[in-house]
Formats: sequence, C-alpha cells, structure tokens
Amino acid sequence: MIKTEATIKNHKMTLDEHRELGRILQDARNRLVVNSNKLANIYGKTKKPILKLERAVDLMDEVRSLLDDKLFEEYPALESEEGCRYYY
Repeated sequence: MIKTEATIKNHKMTLDEHRELGRILQDARNRLVVNSNKLANIYGKTKKPILKLERAVDLMDEVRSLLDDKLFEEYPALESEEGCRYYY
C-alpha cells in the first residue's frame, strides 16, 4: 500500500519506535553537550559556535519534551515511571 499524506498523519509511533528514537536523541544531545564543553574550554563560553551548540541542545530538549508528551498522548495507559524512560 502506498502511504498517502493522510495515512502518514494518522499513524502513531510504536513503543519500540519511541524507545529507539529516545535513545538516539539522548545520545546526540549528550554528544553535543560534551563537545560544546570541550570547545568552551578552548575558545571561551561566549563565542558564537558554542552559543549555537547550546541553542542546539535547547532545541533538542524541546523536541524530546514534545515527543514525550506525544508518547503519553498516544499511549495513555502507559505507566508514568516506565514512559519517562523513553526520552529521558
């Protein structure tokens, strides 16, 4: 079956998809933080590249929060303690 825009919009991620994406985003965020700190130690915290990396981390946190909300919207019966481990 060819997925149309309507079928894609109505699709929800599986719990495994949420779990995997959560791991990917958390790993990417952690790498950004580590490298941002390394660069800040070399060039100073107020330099433009470091500020941009910090902004990227903030945006990634925003995305993770939105996806966390979506997870609980899609799976309202999911226990909070278990669900909170998907994106954090």
